[in-house]
Amino acid sequence: METATPHLCQDLQDTYHSCYAAPKTGKTSRGTAYWLCITAYQLIYSMITSSFALSVLPREAERLNSEASSLWLAVYVMICGATQLVCPLAGMCSDRFSSAWGRRRPILAAGSLVASAGFVLVYFASLLSWPKTFMLGLLVTEMALNVAYAAHAALPADLSAASARDLESTGPCRDAAAGIVSGIMALHSFIGAVLAMGVMELMKGQPLQMFYVTYAAGVVFCSSIVCAVAEEEASVQTSAALPSRGEILSAYTLDLPADLDFFWVCCGRLLFYTSQAVIVFMEYFIRDMFEVKEEAMVISRLSTLVLIGQLVGAAVALPSSRLSDRFGCKPMVFASCYVLCATFLTFIIAPKFGWYVMEIGATLYGLGAGSYMSVDYALALKCLPTSKESAQSFGLWGIAGFLGSCLGPFLVGGVLFFFHSQAASRGHGRGAISSSRATLLAFLWPVLFLRWP
Repeated sequence: METATPHLCQDLQDTYHSCYAAPKTGKTSRGTAYWLCITAYQLIYSMITSSFALSVLPREAERLNSEASSLWLAVYVMICGATQLVCPLAGMCSDRFSSAWGRRRPILAAGSLVASAGFVLVYFASLLSWPKTFMLGLLVTEMALNVAYAAHAALPADLSAASARDLESTGPCRDAAAGIVSGIMALHSFIGAVLAMGVMELMKGQPLQMFYVTYAAGVVFCSSIVCAVAEEEASVQTSAALPSRGEILSAYTLDLPADLDFFWVCCGRLLFYTSQAVIVFMEYFIRDMFEVKEEAMVISRLSTLVLIGQLVGAAVALPSSRLSDRFGCKPMVFASCYVLCATFLTFIIAPKFGWYVMEIGATLYGLGAGSYMSVDYALALKCLPTSKESAQSFGLWGIAGFLGSCLGPFLVGGVLFFFHSQAASRGHGRGAISSSRATLLAFLWPVLFLRWP
């Protein structure tokens, strides 16, 4: 057996001290509690988007627009989605911002305050039944939330880079910081969705406007935690002029030869969220495949599946980020995609074996989605474009998810419509047989996407 050489021993000692020993400046590495506070805005953002889509906007569409409420619901959802397109431009402004409090915190604080004011406007518009004012308030609120989100998404990247410089850490140490941040952001996303369901349960019997009071208070509370804990350095203004048309266009594009890795990360994110759109049609699946006729029972079973998936996802988020530090991000992406494929195949066979198989599928969904989302941010952080700063890059990263969320329902809805039309033309009507065929094919659709991570 060969003995260890002095050079090898010295290299091991240097690696140990670079990762675990703080330099003489007295600064220490960031702990889990620190990153939980820094990423707290993700929690309220996830809670708002989840409860908005599931409960608030459908009820407001019916209240404010008694005729064609489904059309107005589509308009409201479109406003919420389209405002995410502001993220790259907001990121560019954040990258160029100069203040003694840094580049991110002022934008986050300003966006949060405007969003809170927007919720106040939406509150009174809903209370007084002013549909046009409600749309204006919704536009202002969602725009401000996404501006704040663009600044917040870049904050962990800036702080982890500063921490790496202070601690003189390299290689595995930086990757570990990226992994824990990504896992915590995924944890916030799942907990935010669970909180959304809790808020909806608590708000039963309460005026709908109380949601907006809760949202405004939550945005102020979470953004205050982030701004208080973050230790940003004073920023220097990089450009005094307003961005030109060419610069604005460049915020929405990538230099493919130089930034090809980040492009593939965004493509993977787009396909992931496209495949998840099948969950939108889960209510139809439960009703037709399990022949559940009562609406209350359908909602109860759907809530059970969602709750199982979100809780399991939250439980595996941090352990998955730890595993990605050991095995890498891409193996975790492959594994999560295969698990999600197994999830939807489990849903397909569930009607033959019973409802407990659906609950097994929901558990698999939590495992797969939690594993993917725990490395999603870390993978983007490791592949940031060289031609852009972090906030612009994460703005494009966010748009990839938004486009997937829009493309998925369109594609799966088209599959459902096409096969339902075929069945109707053959005289089957809108029965369980035709709906089952369409729904089965809709659940097979994600297998095509999730095979390529």
